[in-house]
Formats: sequence, C-alpha cells, structure tokens
Amino acid sequence: MSNNGIETDSEISKKRPLNMTATWKGTKLPIEMSVQDTVGSLKEKLSDLTKVKPKRQKIIGLVKGKLPLDDVVLGSLQLKENHNFIMMGTPEEKILKDASELELPEVVNDLEYDYIPENDDTYKNDKENKIKLMETIEKAKIPLLNPLRQDKKLLVLDLDYTLFDCKTPANHISELMRPGLHEFLTAVYEYYDIMIWSQTSWRTLEMKVTELGILTHSEYKIAAVIDITCMFSITTRRPDGTPFKHQVKALDIIWSKFPDRFSATNTIHIDDLGRNFAMNPTSGLKISAFKNGPVSRATDRELYPLAKYLMLIFEVKDFRKLNHKKWKSYPGVCE
Repeated sequence: MSNNGIETDSEISKKRPLNMTATWKGTKLPIEMSVQDTVGSLKEKLSDLTKVKPKRQKIIGLVKGKLPLDDVVLGSLQLKENHNFIMMGTPEEKILKDASELELPEVVNDLEYDYIPENDDTYKNDKENKIKLMETIEKAKIPLLNPLRQDKKLLVLDLDYTLFDCKTPANHISELMRPGLHEFLTAVYEYYDIMIWSQTSWRTLEMKVTELGILTHSEYKIAAVIDITCMFSITTRRPDGTPFKHQVKALDIIWSKFPDRFSATNTIHIDDLGRNFAMNPTSGLKISAFKNGPVSRATDRELYPLAKYLMLIFEVKDFRKLNHKKWKSYPGVCE
C-alpha cells in the first residue's frame, strides 16, 4: 500500500481473482481462486468440492504439458479469465466398491465361447457392419490425455482381465493388478503411444484407471482412455455355425481420428477376448485372462514376455505381416 493509504496497481493485481471452471464426471464446477494461490491450493479446493483426494486427482488442460508442482503459484501460469479444465478422480468412499455394485456390462462366459477371428475381412466387409462402423466413427470422441509423440506406434490395451482382475474381492486394488503391470507399461511406453479401451461405462472406467495409478504414473503417460460408447455389436458365427451377437472394438474408429499417425501397419491391440478383434483380426493379440488375482499373482507372468515381444516387433514396418497368434514363438521372446 502506498504512503497515502491507496493500494498500488501491483498490490491490486496480487489480489486479482481467477475464475475457473472444472469439469468432473460431466458436472461443471465454478471455482474462484487468487493469483497468489498455488496449484496445491487448487487441488485442495477441488477436493472440498468433489471429495476426491489431491493425490487421486488427474487434472487435464490447466496448462499445456505436465501439470506444475503443488507449490507453483497460479498467477505465474498465465491462465485466461474463466479458464476451463478437466479433472478425473474418484471419491475415497467409492473406491473398491463391491463388484456387484459397479456398473458392469453383461459378460458372456468366454470359457464357453470366444470367437477367434481368421486373418480376413469377412466381418469388416459386411454391409451392415460397415454402416455401424461409420455411425460409431461419426459420434465417437477420443480426447487425448497426453500428446501423441513422433515416430511411436500404437498399443491399444484392454483393461478387465487383461491388466487386472476386475471382479475378485480384495482388500486393496494392488492385489488385483496383473504382476508387472507398471513395469510393462513403462517398458512399452518408450516405443508406443498407449490407449486403454474398456468395455465399461466411463464412470466405472475412470474409477478403475485412477485407482490403478495408470493415469498418474511418472514413468509413462496414457494417450487416451476409451469406454464402451465407442463399441458396437456385430454377429459372428460359433464353430458349430450358430450366430453369436457381441460387441467389438473396431480400430478404424481410432484410425479415423488420427489418420496421419496410426493405421493397421503400426497398431497392435491386446485383449483377453479374441472376439473383440473381429473387425481388425490382423491387429489383435489375445493373451490369457487374469482372474482370481490374489492367488494368480503368485504364478502369472504373461506381461513380461509380452513386453519383450512388443519391443522386438517395433522395428517391423508393417504389423500386418506378423502372426500375433504365435507371439510367444517370435525369435527372442522366450530366450
């Protein structure tokens, strides 16, 4: 304050409010901060509004690139007035809800039947499937959580029963992680942009990836998370010829959004259900399902050779020439 008791422009500027809007679970939350507040203060404010602890928050769009440390002052970030950003995270009381309470899709017993596609375009060329694909492409949105990087190929990963056991009761989610989960993602991140695609609603998917620590890990970044709204149903044939209707993950949806980056030549899709590959059979690699996690963790090692395979094939110019069904026999994988 000046000698005459009038605040200077600098002093007024330091008290200038910052009006922002956070979008969380589809709800817009108006927030008023000061330019002197810190990133940590913003997290605490978000925690008060959502009951999501700061350590569980994933803040997207506050700044370009990596979120600054908690002690960084908001006024130094050159934020626009009425700045908008997205926050992801799950309130503490909703973590590790009993599986029966979660919004899970209807699951067909994959031990009873799982379509394993031949390497052809039978279902992709079906007229009805083409229409469904185009309709889904038109409405699908795949926002990036982290920027795509130059010269990286694309790894699409299923979540349930591929990276963790989504149903077995446990005291902590770490008991349900597939062994080597974070080591696997760290290893392949050097070579691939990673997208998670799950056959669950966004609400359930957000909770899972947040609690698994996949979105906030320091050694790798997830490019995008895709939910069930980007899937559609097709009808395939069981081995006995009877029809079987199920949903698929058509990679063309991703390719249409990033045409200059990804295609069948540089994309691989990992899933425990082969029927999810029906629209893109040459891009799919089926691995064993990870179930009964607390017990299976003692013996399951599927992700270790898988990481090795993904690193070995990175130099292959066209992935369509590979036979992913024989991935464990690829030279160097089991050496």
